[in-house]
Amino acid sequence: MGKPRGSIGETKLKVMAILHHEERVGVTSYGYGIWKVMKERYHSCLSEDGLRNIYHHLEDLNDLGLIRKVSIQSVKGTPRRRVYRLTEKGRDLQNKFARYLDYLQVSN
Repeated sequence: MGKPRGSIGETKLKVMAILHHEERVGVTSYGYGIWKVMKERYHSCLSEDGLRNIYHHLEDLNDLGLIRKVSIQSVKGTPRRRVYRLTEKGRDLQNKFARYLDYLQVSN
């Protein structure tokens, strides 16, 4: 049995770490980009269908007040992107997601 909707499990902590890191380095965070980082840095076995799971996690984190949608970007040739950032409440949980930041510090 999985965690109840709205709980903060490892995937949500990884998403929060990605948002934190990308904000620090000046990268825009959006669902598809977060999904790619999950695959590349955390070696998560996320299929193309698994992308929708990232959006579920983003919605849960938004509902919990840990992240917020800050804008919608239009990039030529791609679907519109919802841009996400950590809230102050989300940043306060850095001690919980800090262990995932090391995976993001490594250069390609």
